[in-house]
Amino acid sequence: MVNTSKHPNITLFTYSEVVEFSGLPGNFNVKIKKNPRYVNEKKCTGCGLCTEKCPINVPDEFNRGIGERSAIYIPFPQAVPKIATIDRSVCIECNSCERTCPAEAIEFDQEPEFVDINVGAVIAATGYDEYPIIETNEYKYGIYPDVITQIELERMLSPIGPTGGHLYRISDGETPKIVAMIQCVGSRSLNGNPYCSVVCCSVALKNAQLLKQEYPDTEIVIFYIDMRTWDKGNEEYYRKVREAGILTIRGKVGDIQLDSETNKLTLTASDTLTNQIVNLDADLVVLSTGMVPSKNSTKLIETLGLRKDSYGFLTEVHNCLKPQETTQMGIYICGCAAGPKNIPSTVSTALAAASKAATLLSKDRIIQELVIAEVDKNFCLGCHRCEKVCTYDAITVNRESIAQVDELKCSGCGVCASSCPSHAIDIKYHRDIQYVEEIKGICSTELEYKEEYVDSIELITKKLNTLASQ
Repeated sequence: MVNTSKHPNITLFTYSEVVEFSGLPGNFNVKIKKNPRYVNEKKCTGCGLCTEKCPINVPDEFNRGIGERSAIYIPFPQAVPKIATIDRSVCIECNSCERTCPAEAIEFDQEPEFVDINVGAVIAATGYDEYPIIETNEYKYGIYPDVITQIELERMLSPIGPTGGHLYRISDGETPKIVAMIQCVGSRSLNGNPYCSVVCCSVALKNAQLLKQEYPDTEIVIFYIDMRTWDKGNEEYYRKVREAGILTIRGKVGDIQLDSETNKLTLTASDTLTNQIVNLDADLVVLSTGMVPSKNSTKLIETLGLRKDSYGFLTEVHNCLKPQETTQMGIYICGCAAGPKNIPSTVSTALAAASKAATLLSKDRIIQELVIAEVDKNFCLGCHRCEKVCTYDAITVNRESIAQVDELKCSGCGVCASSCPSHAIDIKYHRDIQYVEEIKGICSTELEYKEEYVDSIELITKKLNTLASQ
């Protein structure tokens, strides 16, 4: 991140969002809204004195609410740029930060700033959000304080986290002796998301191993449906974790109850391998929550004119053949914008998207195939059928109820031609009349030009003319 901020060819717009988007591939016009920090970016040195003097404390989003931050804060220690931001929704305007700041960087009168830039290509890397388990309170999350998620555990295990890298029970601050992990929370479920979130199993194994190294006497139990450690070296890692004394039970946890006397969490689960009911008294329960599209994805999809799948992720042209390309030429996607991915897959797709963008921008002109759709205005009914079936959004029906083809977007797939009820659409170099002439040529050269072949050709031609006239 530091190298990115110092690169001469990279301009960072942080705390900003894209609000308008227009133009053609190679010449996109983008309007960016820079939200006010109420801190002068050129003056702020990131010393943090203002954050120490602020009297307001609220839950820290970066630490998933376990720690606290002030009304003026730096998002996290490695933030780039390392500049403070004032949360005006909780600020009481006591001016303590303004009096404390040695650089005189506090500016309460800042307004949103809009910047217009011109770009040749766009890469959407919107990331992901954690499954919103707080909305469903699954496994008593949000009700029992000692039921946390893997990301919250990650923050607690971090040396710069709210607990300094040590694990404590949220309720009483004691070190847990028995930790239970529950997999596939919000994933592979009709009540949540039916898809697999890919990384949850590996994350649970990694955190379990870290806990075992830090607290050898702690008992760790992982409840799973299927342990999906499919990536390179992960199966061997899974075996290594089990050999370290971490217990894995193939089964789903049905219920969690709090014992008021012992302050322990009683888990009831079914072990599908032994066909037995398992009861476990745990001090801490960690939920492996799945991935969902980031909150900013929906707005960005509308702004860029892209498509999303039934789960809300950005849709690529083809999952296998064109995984980074979208229906809009010059706009590419990578990482978890298109669906759940682990770090190696994210890096690979990012490199692929960058390669696609570089290929487009390395040429002075866009070379487009001539095999594209064309519309005969005399036969177009304006029924919008071609517009609905076009995967690339290359066809629109104008005010005169005539279909129009965007030659840059059209890929010549032919779906529109096959769906047109009046045969008003043809694909250049693959027109119906050309195929008729080819059939005539085949019949006249390779076969005896008998009367039945002549009748067949005339019948095909007559049917095509009849459909066209309708």
